Formats: sequence, C-alpha cells, structure tokens
Amino acid sequence: MQQITNQRIAYLDTMRVVATFGVIALHVFCTDYHSTIGSYNWFVAVIVDTLVRWSVPLFVMISGALFLQPSKEVSYRTLLKKQIPRLFIAYVFWGIVYGLIMTVRSKMGSCDFKLEAVIPHFHLWYIPMLMGVYMLIPILRKIASEEKMTRTVLGIWMVYLIGCFFDFDNIRQMGILFQANSIVAYAGYFLFGYYVSSHEITKKQAGWIYLVGISGAIIAVCGNIIPAYAKKIGVETYLNNLGPHVVAMSLALFTFIKQIMPKIERKIIGFVEYVRKDLFGIYLTHALWFMVINISPIRNSCNHLITLPLITIAIFFLSLYTTKLLRAIPVLRKTVE
Repeated sequence: MQQITNQRIAYLDTMRVVATFGVIALHVFCTDYHSTIGSYNWFVAVIVDTLVRWSVPLFVMISGALFLQPSKEVSYRTLLKKQIPRLFIAYVFWGIVYGLIMTVRSKMGSCDFKLEAVIPHFHLWYIPMLMGVYMLIPILRKIASEEKMTRTVLGIWMVYLIGCFFDFDNIRQMGILFQANSIVAYAGYFLFGYYVSSHEITKKQAGWIYLVGISGAIIAVCGNIIPAYAKKIGVETYLNNLGPHVVAMSLALFTFIKQIMPKIERKIIGFVEYVRKDLFGIYLTHALWFMVINISPIRNSCNHLITLPLITIAIFFLSLYTTKLLRAIPVLRKTVE
C-alpha cells in the first residue's frame, strides 16, 4: 500500500468540490421526485437524483483517505479536542439557525421549534453520522495498517450492505439503532476510501470499475423508474446511499477523478484552491439559498434540464460567498470551518 503524498492530495480536493456540487444537485432535483409520476419533470428528477447518490459517500471516502494515512497521528484525544468539537459547534449553531427559520416560515409555536431543533434540517444528519465515524477512527486505523485485514473487513462490509439493502425498511424501523447501523455502514466507506486511494489502479482494473459503476447506475435508475411507473407510486429503494449500487458508482467516480486529475490539474487547480476551505461551509449554508432560489417560478421558467443545473450552480456560489463572509467575522468563523 502506498501513502498519499502532498502532490496527490489535489485530486481529493477536486473530489470534495465535485461532491459538494453533487449534494446541492441532489437536493435541487429531488424536489420533483414526488411530482406527477410519468411526467417529464418526474423522469428528470428520478434520473438525476439517483445518479448523484455518490455525493455523500464520496465525502466519507475522502475523509478516510486522509485520516487513515499511516503518517497521520490521530488519537481519541485529538478527535475529542479538535475534530468532534468543530463538528458539534457547527451542528448546534446551524440546528438553531434552521430551527428558527422553519419556525418563522411555518409560524410554529415554541413547542414546534423545540421539535425542529431536535430533528435536524434535512442536510444536517451528516454531522452526527460523521462524528460517530470519527470515534471509530483509531479502530479503523488499526484495520487499515494490515492489508489482509482491510480486505477482509471490506468484504464483510459489502455483505453487510447487501443484507441491509434488501432488508432496509425493517432496519430503518429500529429507530435509534438505525443511526448506529448507518455509522457502521459509513465507516466502511471511510475505510474503502483509504484502501482505494492507497493503491495504484491499472487501466484494465479501471475499465472493470467503470463497467460495474455504470451498471450500478443503470440498475438504480431502472429500479426506481420501472416499479414507480408501473404502480404509479413513488419508489425510493435505490435512493439509499448505503446500497451496493452506490458503492459501485462512488468507486467509479473516485477512480475516474484520481486518474484524470494529472491531465486537468493545471486547468482547475486555481478554482479548487479558491473554494476548498469553504466547502464545509457551502454544505452547511446551501439550504438557506435553497429556500430562496429553488422555488417554482424559477424552476418552471424554462426546461428543467436548463433551470435546475443553473439553480445548482447559483446556490453553490451564493453559499460560497456566504461562507467567505461568515469566515471573515471572528465570532462566526468556527461555525463554517
């Protein structure tokens, strides 16, 4: 296994930019997911929403590629002193912000605000999940230190994901245990990211990875469209980030960016450097602009294949400059870092 050098980290930053765009696109396009089944807008929503499900797993894989490096010192003391407090501050602050906004928008009472504060806004679920995965890092680092052990655990993880995928509804009904199940599942992505990043992939291997990734994407799209169209009932089976098809898509995209980066680095490195420190803030704040821009008059002003990508790009840059503004204010800087 090879360590990630500073020169190679550029492709991980590029992946974070791509994943950020993916998350925003997912939230923009999924708005029409439950619109009239069989309509043009519904087809667009289902296809794009399904195809960008790699966005969150890609974030987790990138974190694993960085945190599980043998050269990086990571202990529970470091996690509890630096990483966990950073995430906790962001979670509490933005939970309150979005809770207040939703209270005002819906004209709720104080009891409803408390409920909104406890049940996080639609995108904030990622933070407690990531905190849970971070607490497993010392264990994951021991696993990652032995390649045979890593392969064994990843094999068990894939079997576990397949089992969860086919019994997903029953697992979800387990309430709080479902969150623990998610942490374990995403910890697999964490380890997977390190494993893929620390190995050189041949052209032949890449070809097979792309084939499996494309097959996973086709299966996922068909799996969401065909049953829904036939029964006229929305189907979300293949929207699960923990499905084996998403693993295939995530691996394919990870491999593609890693391999293409040397060819495009000079063209995009300036933009990546400009935004890379603000990507977490973009993730946190994009839901603010989502409420403002992702509205019917704008969405329906033109073909959705034109308006929705433009909305996605607009939200990205508005969130970017919102983050830069917040980082310039000392008392708010830690809420987006």
